[in-house]
Amino acid sequence: MRKILIFAVALFVCSSVSAQKIEDFKARLAEPVLNDSLGMVGKVVVHEVGTAAEVVRKSDATKKVESVKGFRIVIFFDNSSTARAKAEEAIMNFNLLYPDVHSHMDYENPYFKVLVGGCITSEEAIVLLGRIKHNFPKAYITREDIKLEELTRPKMVVNPDTGDTPAVPTIDNTNAQ
Repeated sequence: MRKILIFAVALFVCSSVSAQKIEDFKARLAEPVLNDSLGMVGKVVVHEVGTAAEVVRKSDATKKVESVKGFRIVIFFDNSSTARAKAEEAIMNFNLLYPDVHSHMDYENPYFKVLVGGCITSEEAIVLLGRIKHNFPKAYITREDIKLEELTRPKMVVNPDTGDTPAVPTIDNTNAQ
């Protein structure tokens, strides 16, 4: 009986191991397996403990997408001994010039970098790069994972004519889909 169980498991492993529903898995295990060399037929019976199937279904249903592939603009990238201070200065200057655009400093050993924007499409990134290139001439576009919460975060929108910001932040849905 042990050999039949090992054969059944091996047969299952050799079959396609694509994402399956638990019902498909149980049905495949319950199919009889014939071992010609021993002349025996084996069958696996699955007994679930509690609500195991329900837990698996819920876990599959609750998989959340937390980020999407997108683009950011790198306005600073350096690994010198003064890189941290220069990165902090760059992000401060950027935030003064563009308060409506998300920015953050990142450290990937040994480099400090300042990334700005959160663009879903390359066209969006190109437009943003064109907007900031005259103040940050070494800026360039890079691919990044953009957190969904960042895309829905309220942004301060600056009136281009007066330079004023509204008293209450408004939601910028230009990136929402």
